[in-house]
Amino acid sequence: MIDLIEVFDRAETGPLTSETDYYMKRYVPKLAEVIARYGIKWDKQTIVNTDDELTDNVFSAAVDLLAEAGAYCPETNRVMEFTRDEILTACAQAPTSATFGEGRERKAMRGRRPDTTDDRPWVHVGGGIYTTDEQVFVDTVEKMASFSIVDSVSVPSILHIRGKDARVRSPQEVLATIKTVRLAREGILRSGRVGLPIINGISAASQPASMFAATYPDFGLRPSDGFLIDFLSEMVVGYEALQKVAFYNTIGANIGSTSTPLFGGYAGGAEGVAVTATCYMIMGNLIMRGTYHYNAPLHSKLHLSSTKPLIWAIALSNAAVGRNMGYPMVNLPYLGGGSGTKQYHYEMACYMLAVVTSGGNVFSGHPAMAVQPDSLVPDDHRFHAEIGLAAAKLTRAEAEPICQKLFPLFGDKLKEPDKGLTFQEVYDPRTKRIVNADYQRVMDEVREELAGMGLEVPVS
Repeated sequence: MIDLIEVFDRAETGPLTSETDYYMKRYVPKLAEVIARYGIKWDKQTIVNTDDELTDNVFSAAVDLLAEAGAYCPETNRVMEFTRDEILTACAQAPTSATFGEGRERKAMRGRRPDTTDDRPWVHVGGGIYTTDEQVFVDTVEKMASFSIVDSVSVPSILHIRGKDARVRSPQEVLATIKTVRLAREGILRSGRVGLPIINGISAASQPASMFAATYPDFGLRPSDGFLIDFLSEMVVGYEALQKVAFYNTIGANIGSTSTPLFGGYAGGAEGVAVTATCYMIMGNLIMRGTYHYNAPLHSKLHLSSTKPLIWAIALSNAAVGRNMGYPMVNLPYLGGGSGTKQYHYEMACYMLAVVTSGGNVFSGHPAMAVQPDSLVPDDHRFHAEIGLAAAKLTRAEAEPICQKLFPLFGDKLKEPDKGLTFQEVYDPRTKRIVNADYQRVMDEVREELAGMGLEVPVS
């Protein structure tokens, strides 16, 4: 695989073009061309694809897209070009596992093939949702980390310093990032699992300086945690991302390449999202030298992941990479239903059945499109992790009919989702035990409904 300095040089030496021309003359027409070339088509009904020829064609189309369109660096206005041989070599040499954590919590996340029913996927819970109170932050992290089935956590955001929100890219943002890590480590320490990894970086950090500060040993992020680096727009690789690539590779950290191709944006519909999401995973290894990937396509207007075409596209991209590359991945869902609602549980079950059977690992999702503060309710995330582990015992063909039963239960609500609960409305503030009887009842009812559909979800 080409070395990292050569990757950086491609951002300096590639063809000069404007961003508009890159999209209108390269990415958009080439995406349409490779979709037609390989006959990639969604039938508008299927949720979980089981056609391996289509799966492999999506992977081939993704390789062609990168080879023919390249990636774009906005700071230099140049296209980062790679040959087909360079791309295929990178795919062949991609990591198939990533090791996280310390001490007894140290273990490996592995890339998974679709329809593999005899291996336990990695279990990741949490999200970067904002908390309004430091105590709620620590209590949320402690409770999520305490679940024995959990292998890693995402920690919330806490953005305020002395009662004021830290401005993006301000000096206060650096302090807020450091504060977030310290609070997260305190919550994990209280759980008794001091070595448990944080693999979502710090969502409060918008600039490299903030994340670099958070890696200082006194503050708590370790190379065995996970550090996210985002692609911008579609196929855009900015200098800030490349700065993070340079630093994290120097300290030997786990890099989580991260992408959110937009349904309804430049990526187009389901087919374009499937190809582009797959291409991002190839780029995550080749350009960012990632050890794992956050695969997180979104609807451009609804700002969630649980529409039928998106679930199909996300699962298909998982299977394409699982069959042809083996790059470890988790899928970050943004769901419409609020915490503790049946809609949220139905969405998560449908999403999990599709992505886990297609080769993804388990990641509990954001409720309420991640915009409601204090909406990380840990027992939701344990339940959803249990759903993911149950889904891992099924094939794609077995998951598809269950998904078809689930989707009508939430599909019509995505534009106006059910409102949910906050941490404070579910738990006793002193004991952190569930005191909301309706919350527990809803979860129990959904567990019974899933069993009636053919998905037994044991309590962990």
